[in-house]
Amino acid sequence: MYKCYQDKIVPGAESFSLAWVIGENLLHLTMWVLAGYLIWPIWTLFGFPLLTIIWAVLVVLVQILLKKHNCSGCYYYGKMCHLGWGKISSATFKQNSGDLNVGMKLSLFYIIPPPVIFVTALIFAIIKSPVWVYWFVLVLFLILNIASFPVRKKGCSLCAIREACPGSAAKSKKTT
Repeated sequence: MYKCYQDKIVPGAESFSLAWVIGENLLHLTMWVLAGYLIWPIWTLFGFPLLTIIWAVLVVLVQILLKKHNCSGCYYYGKMCHLGWGKISSATFKQNSGDLNVGMKLSLFYIIPPPVIFVTALIFAIIKSPVWVYWFVLVLFLILNIASFPVRKKGCSLCAIREACPGSAAKSKKTT
């Protein structure tokens, strides 16, 4: 476990249910697929959806790197965290083989792309007037992204390193 976590463990879940893990991962997967659909028509070259291809490669690369840099030094390494990534990390990377600073920068992947994709798709939709399905997917993408905040906060609230994790959505408020 990364040293920054060792002295800051608080009571939390030792393991999360498989249903929770599958549900949260399906939520992320759905948002990534919807994002790929939304950017599909924006930039194509010879019929190939270049932005969607770039997006798919980016999603895969970031997910692999997050498992190495964030999860290899996590308290849940080898355990079933709320995303199940501790188990994945232990199967693919040595413990503490990553760099937490790199991992925290990679975590911006969950913050920056969704609004950029939403605004880009909204501008495209206004300019090109696509079919109603595109508008439906755009609204669904927005709803799922908003819904992901309380889901993440719930997972973080049960985490044993929520007070030490820089990405925690459930740190207790400290009064000074």
